[in-house]
Amino acid sequence: MQVPGDVGGGGGEAGDMRGRHRIQAELKKLEQEARFLEEELEELNKMDKVSTALQEFVVTIESKADPLLPVTTGAAYQSWDRWFEGPQDLRRCKCWFL
Repeated sequence: MQVPGDVGGGGGEAGDMRGRHRIQAELKKLEQEARFLEEELEELNKMDKVSTALQEFVVTIESKADPLLPVTTGAAYQSWDRWFEGPQDLRRCKCWFL
C-alpha cells in the first residue's frame, strides 16, 4: 500500500517535487552562507587598515600628557611614602598580614 507523501517507490510527481524543493532550499541556504562568509571576509580585509589607524591613534594619545593628572617625577608628599612602604625592621613588626 502506498502512503500519500511517501517518497520511495512509485510516488510519482509529488515525491519528485518535494525532493526538488528540498534540494533547492538547501542550495539557497548554502548560497546565503557563502554570501555571508564573503561579506565577513571583506570586513576582515578592511580591519587591517583600521587596526593600523588605531595603532597610530594610540601612539598619538600616549605621547601626550593627560591634562587632568599632575606631572610628578617622585612622590608628591614624602611623608605619605611611609604608609605605602613595608616596615623597615621586620623583626619588630607585629603585623599579622606581613
